[in-house]
Amino acid sequence: MVQRYIASQLAAKLLFLASTVAVATCGTKEARPMQRLDLVGVDPNTLSCDPQGQVFLLLPHFTDCNKFFMCVHGEEVEFSCSGNTIFDFVLQTCNWDWATECVLRTPKEDSIEEEGSGDVTLDFAEFEESAAAIELVKPSPFGFGVVNCASAATASRQAAYRGDCQRFWRCVDGVPQASFCSDGLFFNPKSEQCDFEANVQCLVDVEELKEGFLVD
Repeated sequence: MVQRYIASQLAAKLLFLASTVAVATCGTKEARPMQRLDLVGVDPNTLSCDPQGQVFLLLPHFTDCNKFFMCVHGEEVEFSCSGNTIFDFVLQTCNWDWATECVLRTPKEDSIEEEGSGDVTLDFAEFEESAAAIELVKPSPFGFGVVNCASAATASRQAAYRGDCQRFWRCVDGVPQASFCSDGLFFNPKSEQCDFEANVQCLVDVEELKEGFLVD
């Protein structure tokens, strides 16, 4: 019972950290809470990603309790929970299997027959071939992007998460996962570590970069 309570409190803390977005307006910074949903009793089959990317939402996988989809700029991107944890839809995080229940979505029949599942996957091999055209060989001034876990040169790096200065991308078991800086720290793209806000240039209100992956 105590372990279940601790796990629930930890998951709640992670969700709280994910719900705050720092926004730069007219040279000043102000905190704006990211919209999030109360998912108790909600059927995940009735939900979809916000096209504007203003709602933080993780969606269950269709067949695997260990996997889930994160809404990234309005699209679903597949991730996996580490270790022996499974995705907790209500708490929007990975949790121990004894502390939650597996919730899966049902694929739409028309999507399977006509277009497949419709889910977005990260084809790193295809991206590397066109990386030169995107001109992201050098890190962008703001460091926004998703780490290319398929490249040995970049798999150990960490990248800023566009739209949230407290989150960042890192590779876990060969796939990019979003992590959070604790205790009010911000992610510093230059040092690739969590740092004090005064040492970080947090700019989230910038033009969206196209397919911002870190490559060789």
